[in-house]
Amino acid sequence: MVTRTDLAVRTGLGRPAARAGALVTGLFATLLPLAAPVAAQPPTGPAIEVFAADGVTPLGDRTVHEGDTVVVHGTGFDPDANRSGGLPLPVPPGVPHGTFVSFGAFAEHWRPSEGAPTSNRATVRSTNAWVLSEQALNQVPDAPFDMRRTVRQQWVPLSDDGSFTATVTVDAPTTVPADAVYGIYTYGAADAINAEQELSVPVNFDPTPGPNAPVPPSQDLVWGFAPGYTDLVTDTTQGSVVGRDGAAVNPDGTLAFELAGAQIDPATGLGRIEYRGIVVSFTRFHLLEIALADPWIEFTGNGTYLTAESSTGNQVGTDSTSRITVARLDAAADADRTEWAGVPARFSVPLQPSVLLPYSGGQAAPVTFRY
Repeated sequence: MVTRTDLAVRTGLGRPAARAGALVTGLFATLLPLAAPVAAQPPTGPAIEVFAADGVTPLGDRTVHEGDTVVVHGTGFDPDANRSGGLPLPVPPGVPHGTFVSFGAFAEHWRPSEGAPTSNRATVRSTNAWVLSEQALNQVPDAPFDMRRTVRQQWVPLSDDGSFTATVTVDAPTTVPADAVYGIYTYGAADAINAEQELSVPVNFDPTPGPNAPVPPSQDLVWGFAPGYTDLVTDTTQGSVVGRDGAAVNPDGTLAFELAGAQIDPATGLGRIEYRGIVVSFTRFHLLEIALADPWIEFTGNGTYLTAESSTGNQVGTDSTSRITVARLDAAADADRTEWAGVPARFSVPLQPSVLLPYSGGQAAPVTFRY
């Protein structure tokens, strides 16, 4: 027969010290997870880091020059943000407008969320990265105007987890605010307002030319295209005219191309002089984008002509071009001559693309060239 004393001994219920120890142990086991220190959580909001061109070395206070590249890693950028507000073009209302990542010179008062004017954010628009999810990009219309192409030219994919990697070329704006600080800046794209995404990292920019600084092309062919053309694009249409790959746009609005080669008959002066470079003209939102590239001066038995690669459509830029006769020049072939200045010119008929048709047959700007 098991007595009450035996039961107490077997179960330990008869030992007050053991019973108390069990209770304390259980209590600690329950409370210990609650009392353990909580590990620090990484920030969940937007954040950026700036690295050298290798994408690994933190940029820190390293000096950068014109033409250098830096790599920007971003985290915590909500792919669904920036839906409300912003411009209706090129991203339609209700679609996330994304985020601009820019190298520039920004005033102390630069944040759009605080009402800072655009003039306080000096950048070179063509070098801005446009961070946007692929899903949002696919919602940008491609007809009747191909707005998707406009965004894609600067597009950097934003991952579902809110991260991105953008390579940004250091290109200093011509005019900067008096108290500007050079750096990498992020802010809502296309006038979207999002204070959380307004971030900045100062960059030690040295304006003296570095090893990657672009070399200005030689001014071997200089042409204004049509009287007032550059002002029409930049002022009336709020667009830009830019040159690259051997071409430049001068402060007076003339277009400059560098010499590529010449094939001139030393006896007759007939043949052609070839120049290289691309000039792209585009309106605001890139509703129109046309290119003129690699012009030639052709001396023929029927006259002297300026030909060039020209866009085949009003919004294709350099995507599709073909060579056309752009203008007839009032200059005769001359085997003993290598320079011409201010040669009168008249546009050919018809011109392409169709946006240039109003110039057909009209007076062109004079042409200066050499080889």
